[in-house]
Amino acid sequence: MRGLLNNKKGAAHFEMIFSFVFFVGFVFFLFMVLKPQDTSTLSGSVIRALYDSFEEEVHTNLTSVVLKANYTGGKECFKIELPGRIFRYALTDSYVTNLSGSEAASKIDTSDLYVNNISNFFRVAISPEFVDDGIGGCGVLDDYELGQPLDRRVVSYRALQNMTDRYLTDYEGLRSDLKVPAVFDFAIVAESLSDIFMEPHLGIPTSVEVMAQDYVVEVLDEDGKLSNERFTLKIW
Repeated sequence: MRGLLNNKKGAAHFEMIFSFVFFVGFVFFLFMVLKPQDTSTLSGSVIRALYDSFEEEVHTNLTSVVLKANYTGGKECFKIELPGRIFRYALTDSYVTNLSGSEAASKIDTSDLYVNNISNFFRVAISPEFVDDGIGGCGVLDDYELGQPLDRRVVSYRALQNMTDRYLTDYEGLRSDLKVPAVFDFAIVAESLSDIFMEPHLGIPTSVEVMAQDYVVEVLDEDGKLSNERFTLKIW
């Protein structure tokens, strides 16, 4: 009987050791697979969220449409009525060129487009980024044709400049607006726009691990220039 009891105690002792080893091994496995000490996944999520907030802060609308006009009146400019039903975005400000790229003075007043009469074919761009010209006293034109409008969402160069100023003067407020967690710092740099440079005055500390991601977006300026620009977003 005593031998049987000793065998049972030995078996129970062995089971406790086995259970402990199994538990330690399982915890070690979780640490190896899930890597809770590795912040790359968290950093990647933060930088993607930073881009979404950045794009939301600096985006603007752009509509492009071709206009065929046949104005033969005696005025230097003509006026047409834009049918609002065909435009997705609001009729804000305009930038107009002929097909060779020469600018024609223009403005939008409610739904009326005023254009200096320099051609029979025009490219009309409509966006809040533009600044209308002060033209008026134009002849009314009924004989015209509009192509199919092309609407897209682009980045405003003016908004980028404003954000750069805020980075230097209101960093904490900008970080809050971009929804960057307080435990992170951030930087945004444009590859070919030298004045769009949002980094600390003293540079990024060399002692920190920096997560960076590049994004290419279309940037529109008030002169109608639309360019593809590469932006590098960084957090640390």
